[in-house]
Amino acid sequence: MPRGEFDRSSRKAATRAQLLRAAAHVYSRRGFNGATLDEVAAEAGFTKGAVYAHFGSKENLLLALMEEHLARQVAEQVALFDRERSTWERPLAGSARWMELLDQDPDPFRLFIELWSYAQRDERLCERLADALQMLRLTLARFAAASAADAGLEPPPHATEQFANVMLGLGIGLPLLKLIDPDGVPGSLLGAVLSVLIRSVESSAEVRELLADPDRGAASVSQA
Repeated sequence: MPRGEFDRSSRKAATRAQLLRAAAHVYSRRGFNGATLDEVAAEAGFTKGAVYAHFGSKENLLLALMEEHLARQVAEQVALFDRERSTWERPLAGSARWMELLDQDPDPFRLFIELWSYAQRDERLCERLADALQMLRLTLARFAAASAADAGLEPPPHATEQFANVMLGLGIGLPLLKLIDPDGVPGSLLGAVLSVLIRSVESSAEVRELLADPDRGAASVSQA
């Protein structure tokens, strides 16, 4: 590759990173609705045209922030997943780190909730947010599959995917409660609940079947 092309690519990446850092500061101060691309550009020391050139819209910029945040979260979770530990202990370190980050800097999670709310009225944005979350969901499903293999289990089809949905749901829902009631939701609760769930799944074939096909359980109740 000619040197000029490399230099342009390097400068483009550096500009993008600087704009994302500026956006994180502005969105944290203003929230999604209050933030403007003019303010992001001024914070970064660029023109608004540079923001449009890299991201196209305020929504795309926030989505890019979320994608980077989720990518960092995935990398941390992978690093903390220790197959040398017993299966029920494995979620403890990752869950503790997940909730610790919420305490240290709740703004990324607050922005995620703002983006989620906004996406409910924008189908295209909703699809893109779902794609961004899929990276984390697939990572959690791989954790579940690895733990099942280490426990000598062959889970029913789709059981690991549904387990990942439950993990992701708890990972979003408990932080929501903790932001409202910090003292009422211990940071350790997420890991403890996941450990209880793992023990239940590993000890009961019926539970594994129900997890793989939750509609079956709902049908049984309706027929009773």
